[in-house]
Amino acid sequence: MNTAIRVNRLPNSCLSHDHEYHQLVVALSGKAEFEIEGNQGIVTPWQGCLVPSEHTHYYEGIGSNTHLIIDLPHRHPLLQSSLIDLSRLFDTPGYFTIDSNLKLFLSFMLKEIKSFGDDPGTADFLAFAFLHRLHQRIFQQEAPLKQIDRVTLKLDLIDRYIAEHLAEKISVAQLADVACMSESHFHIMFRNVAGITPHQYLIQARLKEAARLLRHSQSPLNDIAEQTGFTSQSALGNAFKRYFQLTPGQFRQQH
Repeated sequence: MNTAIRVNRLPNSCLSHDHEYHQLVVALSGKAEFEIEGNQGIVTPWQGCLVPSEHTHYYEGIGSNTHLIIDLPHRHPLLQSSLIDLSRLFDTPGYFTIDSNLKLFLSFMLKEIKSFGDDPGTADFLAFAFLHRLHQRIFQQEAPLKQIDRVTLKLDLIDRYIAEHLAEKISVAQLADVACMSESHFHIMFRNVAGITPHQYLIQARLKEAARLLRHSQSPLNDIAEQTGFTSQSALGNAFKRYFQLTPGQFRQQH
């Protein structure tokens, strides 16, 4: 897929889904309520949200509203350039403040979208220029990575905790507590050690257990989804197909 920038009204009813791409949402007028893997917040013209790929999120527009929505391929080469790692913005669900300068940039984006909305190059330029500015605001005060290199991340403790609580909701904050780190430092260290984000690691653990149950039991898919911490059979099926390139039913037939 290409980067997409659009202006939509969010419905006044609670909906939920997940998707294979990252998403950034900012209210242009009105507001909306979001819950992203248990992380609740309000999106307004002064606060936006970041939704990493494959994160189940609930959302509901409040009254009359319009929202700017940016969809980003999670492996877009511009997310990880030699100069700046913009993918860090999507390590965890979160909300960010929109200051006066960002609002001015959003106004510029809207004018350009109206003129060149169908041009993929323009969408890339606008989206990643905004992400650069957002990255500066969020991470400019962060301690350098070398200051926390002395901390050892013990994945065996993380694995044990995940295995013991697999059927439950597990937040990144809980995993950071297990590792005795602040959440922001845990994210950096985890990606440095494991090569993927904590959320991706957790999803993989859930899927591997789901695959084991499909091989060695005849449990219905909704029971397997519940045992492995997925919100529904559909959520399990979507994640399973992305990871294994097979539906759970196809996987069971082949094994």
